[in-house]
This record gives sequence, C-alpha cells and structure tokens, in this order.
Amino acid sequence: MCEDCRCEDCKKDPYPSTCWPGDQDFLDGAVELRVPLSTALTARWDADVRDVNGVPPNSIISVQDDFQVRVRVELTGDLWSCICGNWCFDFGFTAIGAGTNFNLSTLLPAGALDISDWEGCKTRCIEKTVTVPAGTIPGDRCGTLYEVGARFAFFCCEGTRPILVGYESKCQIEFY
Repeated sequence: MCEDCRCEDCKKDPYPSTCWPGDQDFLDGAVELRVPLSTALTARWDADVRDVNGVPPNSIISVQDDFQVRVRVELTGDLWSCICGNWCFDFGFTAIGAGTNFNLSTLLPAGALDISDWEGCKTRCIEKTVTVPAGTIPGDRCGTLYEVGARFAFFCCEGTRPILVGYESKCQIEFY
C-alpha cells in the first residue's frame, strides 16, 4: 500500500476502479496497458442490391425475377481475432408514393440475413449474399418505387445491446 512506500506515484489518487470500487489497494499502482497501433480496430462495410437478371440501369427490377442483396464487412486490426459474436444485417424499403414500407428480413426466413457464431480468429472478411425469390417484393400495376437503405448490428453477447451498428443509404429501385 502507498503508506508503506515513498515513491512519488503513491501521492497520486489511485485509478478509480469500476470492477473493485472502494478498494484502494488494487489499483494503487496500476499501469495503463499500451495497445500497439497494429491492434487498433477498424471496420468498413458495403451493402448492395443486385439485379442479376436485368439490364442497365439495374435500378428497375421485375417482381417476377430473383435478385440478390449482398453485404461485405472488412475488419482490420489484430484485436478482431479475439472477438466473436453475431452479425445482423437488414435492408429497409420505404415506398415513394403509395405502397408498403417493410424490412427485407420480415419477408425472408428468420435469420436469412444474419451471420451467427462469427469468430474473428477465423476470418476478418465477411460476406453474405442472399438471393431474394421472385414475388417477394410487392409492385403494383405501374410499379412501386422504393428508397432502400441497409443497416447492420454486431452483438458479442446474446441478449445485450449491439456493440457496433451502422447504416448506408443505398438507392432508389423500382419493382414492377
């Protein structure tokens, strides 16, 4: 304990521990761990709606055709190898004019857009491509125009709030 030593550091207030509040002995000589820049966590992601059967401009899709949604996440930094959890992806469709707003996940089988039990020690390049069956997206006689956005959440513990979230405004797509 500080009372037993004569070092200058002992005169400073101990670091306020959130794990052992009120224990003046545990962190009276705590040393901050320096994390090398090579371990710093960074993440980049991209989401796309892909008309695999259509012709340019690929922003007009027949409701009679399958199409794909794809997400890619690229993680850099060595600490990702120590992290595991579950990725949740979704695409939101907002009708411009008359039409129904919906999340794509509600029209697909449960978990179709998710990646469960991901382990950073196995891969830091994540890709999920889902083929959306023909007839999944509604379109009326003159077509329905949608504003589309993609979002994700990463959960490291079941039943908790996500530790990482994000979104990307995508595009406008007409389904006819």
